[in-house]
Amino acid sequence: MKKKLFVVMAIFAAAMMLVACSKSGTSSDAATTVTATTTAATATGSSEPVTVELWSSLSGTKASVFDKQVAAFNESQSDVVVNVIHQGGYTILRQKVAAAANAHNLPDMLICDYIDVPYYAQLGLLSSLEGLLSEDLISDYYPSMLIDLKYDGELYAIPYNRSTQGFYVNNDLLREAGIDRVAATWDEFLEDAKKIKSLGDDYYYGYSFFNQFIFDAIAYSWGAEISTQDGEVLLDSPEIVDLMTYFQQMNNEGLLLMPPALVGGFEELNGAFLDGHVATVFQTSSFAPTAESLLDCDWSFEFIPAGKGGNAITIGGGNLAITSGVTEEEKQACLKFFEFMSSPDIVKEFFMETKNLPVRMSVLDEPDVQEYLAANPAYQKMLDQLEFGRPVPSVTKNILDVFNRENDMMSRIILNNEDAKTVLEEYTALFQSEIDEAKSFGEFIY
Repeated sequence: MKKKLFVVMAIFAAAMMLVACSKSGTSSDAATTVTATTTAATATGSSEPVTVELWSSLSGTKASVFDKQVAAFNESQSDVVVNVIHQGGYTILRQKVAAAANAHNLPDMLICDYIDVPYYAQLGLLSSLEGLLSEDLISDYYPSMLIDLKYDGELYAIPYNRSTQGFYVNNDLLREAGIDRVAATWDEFLEDAKKIKSLGDDYYYGYSFFNQFIFDAIAYSWGAEISTQDGEVLLDSPEIVDLMTYFQQMNNEGLLLMPPALVGGFEELNGAFLDGHVATVFQTSSFAPTAESLLDCDWSFEFIPAGKGGNAITIGGGNLAITSGVTEEEKQACLKFFEFMSSPDIVKEFFMETKNLPVRMSVLDEPDVQEYLAANPAYQKMLDQLEFGRPVPSVTKNILDVFNRENDMMSRIILNNEDAKTVLEEYTALFQSEIDEAKSFGEFIY
């Protein structure tokens, strides 16, 4: 893992050299060509637009809606042209950014994941947005959507397509088992799981596995911290040992079903839920459109159950950022695009067409949005939950490939029935050593 860490850091060190070279006028040929073109246009009074490139993590409907919005921006004015390249997902985008940094060929803008923003900022790959956008705009974003987009006290990205955690519930199945409400606490969660077994041995309350994104929220709700913000790893704390033992025991007692796959789309992960034999499933809010199209039951989206920590969530998803190698003229072009993409009509359109969370609070005052939320309470529940937003644990921001590694940790405990305390102590020591190493190199992200 250390070797991998050093390789990635070497790639981004090269990117930092690119930024320094760009500022001194000795950047790569491609960057020089763009700069020369825009500078020449300015000097001659030409009306040539500034062309900027954006790499996106979006796919499917989100990418299609984004493309439509970019086209509307390009057509609305003649000063800036935005070219978009969709990379197909967060993982592929990360790989492309690393390769582009090494090749001195970063784009001008990114739509990148929430956990990548402080990482890229620390490595000098992003431009600070501090003071560049109106206070009216910044104050209109949900505060819980901004907490993970800052590094060293400065804002480096603005929300675009955001999602949070929750659990989807088959209310028809609950009623069959004599359950007349959705579990609001972890005690009720266990109580309801036992009642569902009255329907038969092939019925289960939920799945026996949840991923790292869900784990962050569950730990907070349990009254636990995965790690402190200054980098103390607490995975072996009594609270998390208790949390993981809780799910391990539920799995051992047949109250939860092992999912058909640990990774994949909604259909691959949640087959028995779709078939009506599993009552609940933890998932991201962004799967709601899929649920709408596939579920033939009375379903709802609900808060993560509350424990000693109360209700709690973190907020994932993509964000608009400007890379640090851009010229001042290109930065102004990017900011003009940001202003357009954060306008109320655009924010509303993205929400209504993709069902990702609306990122500006004032959009909820729009009559058609109010009407939609009244008719679709699942989305209102997602928005209500935003008041409980918490910052992602420092482990999530600092441990490479944390998603797969924590998934392996949970699989060993819940599915393989290994001793929870032993496994958690192993990962605590492993992650702590990597965080301590990052601190020794001045690379820890606070």
